[in-house]
Amino acid sequence: MTSTAVLALFAALPIAVAFTLLVWLRWSAARSMGVGWAIATVLGLAYWQMEPSWWAAVALYGALEAVSIILIVFGAILLMNYLEVSGAISTIRWHFSGISTDRRIQLLLIGLGFETIIEGVAGFGTPGALAAPLLIGLGFPPLGAAVFALFFNAPNPQFGAAGTPILGGVNSVIGADELAAASDPITQAEFQGLVSAYSGVMTGLTFVFWGVLGIFLLSYWFGSEDERTLRGAARATAPVAPFALVLGTVAGVTQWAIAWFVGTELPSIVAGFVVFGLGLVMASRGVLVPESTWTFPDRESWSDTWLGGLSLESIEDDDPQQEMPVWLAWTPYLLVGAILLVTRWPTLDLVPLLKDFAVTLPGILGYSDLAWELQYLYLPGTMPFIPIAILTGLLFRMNGQETREAWRESVRQVAPAALTLVIVVSLTQIMIKSGEAEFVSLTPGMMGALSQAVAGAAGGALPAVAPWIGALGTFVTGSNTVSDILFAKLQYSAAGDVGISRSIVVAIQNVGGGVGNMISVQNIAAICGVVGISGREGDILRKVLFPTIIFALFTGAVGMLLVYVVAPGTF
Repeated sequence: MTSTAVLALFAALPIAVAFTLLVWLRWSAARSMGVGWAIATVLGLAYWQMEPSWWAAVALYGALEAVSIILIVFGAILLMNYLEVSGAISTIRWHFSGISTDRRIQLLLIGLGFETIIEGVAGFGTPGALAAPLLIGLGFPPLGAAVFALFFNAPNPQFGAAGTPILGGVNSVIGADELAAASDPITQAEFQGLVSAYSGVMTGLTFVFWGVLGIFLLSYWFGSEDERTLRGAARATAPVAPFALVLGTVAGVTQWAIAWFVGTELPSIVAGFVVFGLGLVMASRGVLVPESTWTFPDRESWSDTWLGGLSLESIEDDDPQQEMPVWLAWTPYLLVGAILLVTRWPTLDLVPLLKDFAVTLPGILGYSDLAWELQYLYLPGTMPFIPIAILTGLLFRMNGQETREAWRESVRQVAPAALTLVIVVSLTQIMIKSGEAEFVSLTPGMMGALSQAVAGAAGGALPAVAPWIGALGTFVTGSNTVSDILFAKLQYSAAGDVGISRSIVVAIQNVGGGVGNMISVQNIAAICGVVGISGREGDILRKVLFPTIIFALFTGAVGMLLVYVVAPGTF
């Protein structure tokens, strides 16, 4: 019988080759993962000896599972493009410029408030793509704008786009049948609730100090010459630390409470609006706002690195205008948050009713084990993103040309992501279901062999290792959701092999996926493209690497405490 170590070595090939092609040869994610899919197919058919019809059904099932995620991505992008074309985004940027002239306050409001809202309602790289140009328009160095757009989004992707990483990621690879077959069975809704709750514990605790750390790094990297030391940065941070701690604590407590008591769709949306509203009130009334205003050194002293290779003239022309009342510009976000809040609120019990409306395929290619359904009234992409986007066009009186432009741009943007998601989800399902004993010759399957190898190597330290695996997945793919698709099943199985809480370990994986957003090559390249500093990805990566390590270490430490001290008996 083939040893598990040998099986794990072969099973690692699809991901290892895709990783190498993506990172070292800079292939696109779709192309890299396509090669990984081909390798998994060859291994599944030739080495694991999957029945060809079973392999085809699994590959098709994976492609269909990607449809729900694609619809969320499309809905989020469509809403964002309606707001962009209508002038709502320009109005929001204009609004920020008049709130405070202290760059530390501006960064906290945008980072802890605005980016959290955008991640909750849109996700998929949208917060960084919007925040970086906004920061440049407010007077931030282009490199700093890109760095902090990535930095402040790190505690948010875990609940991004109305919970997609858990709904479309974790749920797509850890199914109800598997959970029901466990020695201590649990429903998928209960498991989802546990993953959401414990993800909220870890991200909530991170939020408490994340704003203070961000201001410290702002001063250390982009302050005056005497502030670019540990002591100097600490002096510049101290006056605004109370403001940052209040906003960070409120963000953390709100995100945790919603994740624990309500569900996975709303933590970032609600936390973002609460923090943004509180921050505006505090800033306008001078509550905990430092007496002295902090800003950057004179622009003439900015280095080429700070400018990202841009000229001073090219970054002074960005002047957002108020094109509508501020409350009107924010209305679509408020509507999305309100609809999700009402439909997901536990005491209203609307979720079962919404899930009843579904398009179903009882068995792919005749295999009853592969039933697929699309719950179109429960899926955030189809309700409320797309309807609210259409309503936004009516609300802002967009003409036919503007409407067509929003749809055309959305289709153009979603196409590469859709192709990548189809390939990745199909690849993952092949790796997972290559171990179905009835239809293959080797057990465990690819993902099972990997999980056993991870469990054997990490042992009881798995909670400390898990965030690094999640971060690796996002580093490679650029998506917290795809990281969960790739590794949530592995982490679940590994936790079961070690004999520790599976839901908490999967939550650690989910949080680690958000950590990896800071160092994702795709995210960095996308932001560089948006702000016009392509070619400076290395400068950004070197800076965000430090907070990535801090976040991953902290998540691992909290995870160890949760698993062994706080909640050792959790499923």
